[in-house]
Amino acid sequence: MMKKKIGLLFVGLAVILGLAGVGFMFAERTRAVRFVSRMGAGINLGNTLDSTGLREYRPDADDLEYETYWGNPRADAATFQAMKEAGFGTVRIPVTWEDHLDDAYHISDVWMERVQEVVDMALNADLYVILDLHHEEWLDLQTERSEEIQAEFVTVWEQIAARFRDYDEKLLFESMNEPRLRDSEVEWTSGTEEMRDMVNDLNAAFVETVRASGGGNRKRYLLLCPYASNHETEAMQGLLIPDDGRLIVSVHMYTPYSFCQKEDGDTDWDTAETRERVAQAFSEMNHLFVERQIPVILTEFGCVDKGNIEARLSWTDYYMEEARRYGIPCIWWDCGAYALLDRENKSWKFPEIVEVLTNE
Repeated sequence: MMKKKIGLLFVGLAVILGLAGVGFMFAERTRAVRFVSRMGAGINLGNTLDSTGLREYRPDADDLEYETYWGNPRADAATFQAMKEAGFGTVRIPVTWEDHLDDAYHISDVWMERVQEVVDMALNADLYVILDLHHEEWLDLQTERSEEIQAEFVTVWEQIAARFRDYDEKLLFESMNEPRLRDSEVEWTSGTEEMRDMVNDLNAAFVETVRASGGGNRKRYLLLCPYASNHETEAMQGLLIPDDGRLIVSVHMYTPYSFCQKEDGDTDWDTAETRERVAQAFSEMNHLFVERQIPVILTEFGCVDKGNIEARLSWTDYYMEEARRYGIPCIWWDCGAYALLDRENKSWKFPEIVEVLTNE
C-alpha cells in the first residue's frame, strides 16, 4: 500500500510539474506576442551588407568594399535616424557572410566589426534590429550534405552569437533567409518533405547554438523561417517550432508576383483572386501560429515602382489592413525599384507609402 501511495505521489508530482511547464511556456509565448507588438512597422536595409560576388571580378577586393558594391551608400547614423523619424520601429539588416569566411568558416574580423558597427548605429537610433544570414550559397538544401552544411551553419552562428551575446533584447537573430534548393524545380515552391525536415533541423541547431552561448542570448528573441521563407500553406505547415517560448516565425510574401516583383509586369493588382490569396495567407499565419501564441513577422514584402503610385498605395494599404487584423508586423524590402528611402540625402521618395506603413 505504501509503494502504491508513493507511486501515486510521484505521478501527481509529475502532472503538477508538467502543468507548470505548460503554463510557463504559455506565459513566455504571451510575452513574445507582446514583444512583437511593440516592434512597429519595419524596413530592410537591403542590398548593402548582403551584397556578394565582388571577388569574382576583383580577387583582391577588401571586405569593406562589399557594402557599396550593389549601388547603395555606406550605412550611417543618419540612415537609421531617418527611419526612426519616419515612424519605423524596426530595421532588418540582411547580412551575407560567405565572402567573408575562410576555409574553416571563420568570419573576417574586419567584416564582423563593420556589421557590429552598423547594428550599433541602428540600436542607437532606438530601433529594434533583426540580424540574419542572407545570400549564403553554401547554405543550399542539398540533403545529401545536410550534416556538413549544419556543421558550417553552427560554426557561423557560434561566432555571431558570441560577438553579440551581451546585447539586450532589442537585437533579434533570424536563422536564415529563404533556405531552398537553388536552381531546382522546387526552388520557389514549398519544397519537399525531406527539404522541409532539413530546414527544421537547421532551425533547431540555430536555437540550440544561440542559447548555449549564454549572456543575453539565453533569452534573445529568435526568428525561424519555413522552406524558402514561403507563406504558402504546405511550407508553413511543415515548419516545426522548438520547445522555446521566445521564437518568432518569419515569412515573405510578394503577391501577386507580376505586380510586386516584375518591373515590366502588371501595373495594377486589385482583383478578387489576389485579395483572397493575400487574406487567406494572413489567415493561415494566424491559425497556424498566432492563435498558438507564436508571433509572426512578415520580414519581407513590397512592390516595385512602375510610376503607379495609386496602385502601390492601395496594395500596401490592403496588406497592412490584413496584417494588423492578426497583429503581424510587416517589414518593407527597401532597395532598388522597391526603395522608399533615398539613402544619399535621407529623404523619402514615396512618403505616402511610408505613411500607410507607419500609421497604426
